[in-house]
Amino acid sequence: MRGLRLATFVLGGLVALLALGLLAVYLFVDPNDFKPRIVMAVKEATGRELALPGKIKLAVFPAIALELGPASLGNPPGFPARPFVAVEHLDLHVKLLPLLRKELHVGRVEIDGLDLRLEKNPAGKGNWEDFGGKGAPAATPTTSGGVSLGDVGGVLLKNSRVSYGDLVADQLNLEVGRIAAGTSTAIKTKVTVRSAPNAPPLGLSGSFEITPDPMQRRYHLAKLDLTATRSGTAGAPVTYKVSVPQLDLDLAGETLSAPTFSAQVADARLSGAVRGSRIMTEPQLGGTFKLDPVSPRNLLQHLGVVIPRTRDPQALTKLLASGTYRYGGNAVEARDLDVRLDDSSLRGSVSIGNLDTKAMTFDLALDQMDFDRYRPPPAAPPAIKVRAKPTPLPTETLKSLRASGKVSVGRATVVGVKLTEIAVTLAAKDGVIHIAPAKARLYGGTYAGDVTLDGRGDIPLIKLEQSMTNIDAAQLLKDFAKSDRLSGRGNITSNLTARGAESDALLGSLAGHVAANLEQGALEGVDLWFEINRAVSVIQRQALPGGQSSGRTKFDAFKASADVADGVATTKDLSIVSQNLRVNGQGTANLLTEAIDYHVKATVLKDASAKTPKSGNVLADIPVTISGTLAKPRVSPDLEGLAKAQAQQQLDKHKDELKQKLEDQLKNLFK
Repeated sequence: MRGLRLATFVLGGLVALLALGLLAVYLFVDPNDFKPRIVMAVKEATGRELALPGKIKLAVFPAIALELGPASLGNPPGFPARPFVAVEHLDLHVKLLPLLRKELHVGRVEIDGLDLRLEKNPAGKGNWEDFGGKGAPAATPTTSGGVSLGDVGGVLLKNSRVSYGDLVADQLNLEVGRIAAGTSTAIKTKVTVRSAPNAPPLGLSGSFEITPDPMQRRYHLAKLDLTATRSGTAGAPVTYKVSVPQLDLDLAGETLSAPTFSAQVADARLSGAVRGSRIMTEPQLGGTFKLDPVSPRNLLQHLGVVIPRTRDPQALTKLLASGTYRYGGNAVEARDLDVRLDDSSLRGSVSIGNLDTKAMTFDLALDQMDFDRYRPPPAAPPAIKVRAKPTPLPTETLKSLRASGKVSVGRATVVGVKLTEIAVTLAAKDGVIHIAPAKARLYGGTYAGDVTLDGRGDIPLIKLEQSMTNIDAAQLLKDFAKSDRLSGRGNITSNLTARGAESDALLGSLAGHVAANLEQGALEGVDLWFEINRAVSVIQRQALPGGQSSGRTKFDAFKASADVADGVATTKDLSIVSQNLRVNGQGTANLLTEAIDYHVKATVLKDASAKTPKSGNVLADIPVTISGTLAKPRVSPDLEGLAKAQAQQQLDKHKDELKQKLEDQLKNLFK
């Protein structure tokens, strides 16, 4: 009994002594006197300036409570002078009695008005890096004084803000439940995110549970559910949802794993898996993804994006995709792609080797696509025909494009032209885009092309080397130019250059050489035989022939080439061969105004089997002029030239007769 009384007396004395000590601290110790030492310690530990303009309040019983604010921690050297992080108010409680057992139990931590500004300097280094200096020892679960870390009663973050460039998360409120080793911690969050200064706000809220293992620095995240909303079309809310049933983080091993995840934006639902390594130093992420079928039209409408007008109202109604992805080293890659848009399927791989330069490589195969379905509807023809406004080239985009790869298409329709077995190789770098080889099959023949767009100078330069072999010219012109002026099968080649920032300038500067060689076709809209017969009747003062023009001139062979300069094509070797008719001539065509001016000679032969006109086999040489436009040519026989030609023929005939008579008289004279 006496020992018990002694122990009680000693314990009571210790408690009284402790109470007196705490009372003395509360009465005689002002924590604000330690500000210079605190600032100096932080400076030595982090290399950053700590500012404590507000008062520090200290309570000692029943818990040690520290209340301060405002306070801020500066940026490291090489960054702006503004604070890295600042708080308006901080309230921290440490339980007193566990400290007697050398256990640190932190009560609820309350932070009000946190402002965290993350940024990078011109060298690409973040102001959050090397925090506390290089080579700082890793944190341990015990303090330097031998006090073991117990638990944290919770964290409450109110009215806070986090920014990184144009990405801003404000009105941030975060509530974290009790944090202790081996126990689950519930977390709730609510925040408003803006991706740019004037971007519409995105409200985000969610909750999840996290089970930490501080000794191993591993964390198991379960039941992660995040929901976000923002205004869409006409103020209608658009909902975003993210769900991760399980996420495991190993900070010591720098790995993460989420066997499944799902994300939803309006009607679009994306699911997949993710695995990561080196997540604390140089993140490497990879996994799978799958986009369930969705209507791009409906999705764009929900997001408040203007839906592009298309010629086919059923275009952009179905989209789905799947594949694998990988991110790391400032590069991203998608493989095993299977993308389906409407009735087209795209497979292959795409990678961006540098997210800063956007340098891209690709190898894609498209089964079929009618690109014209996605073009804007044709404008209604104006009451008075005027030239369409020139189309500008996207020069700035072309200059910044860095890409290389191959694309194959089984079947496609582009601006009316139908192609199959398309294979294109593209390389774009430093303002030069080179497409070669480009191959395809079209209209019973083949196409081969080599196209270069050089945008390095102030005025872009285009080089075109193209050949079409054994094609059906009539079907090509009908689909591409909506023209039926020429038919036949054969070859067309071109070697052209042009300079300009828009379509009219390109046409006006076009230069080079083109050639066509067709067989068994016709010139549509021109009946040379009909016009020749009318001309002969006029010259011979006979009645005009009856009937109507057939509107076409059949030929066995059509050959022509043109030298192009400043948008004007000059032809000197036009040749048309058709049974008893041979046509040769020259002329010009202005590709910008479409005006044409040709002068040809139509030779009518007695014997169609003769390959070339010979003396005695020519019935008539008829000069013809072709004027007007490419769309509406006008054919006019040169009556004056025809009359002169016939007069010359009569004169030559009389000369021959007179010469023969003179020779006969001379012979008789010397007999």
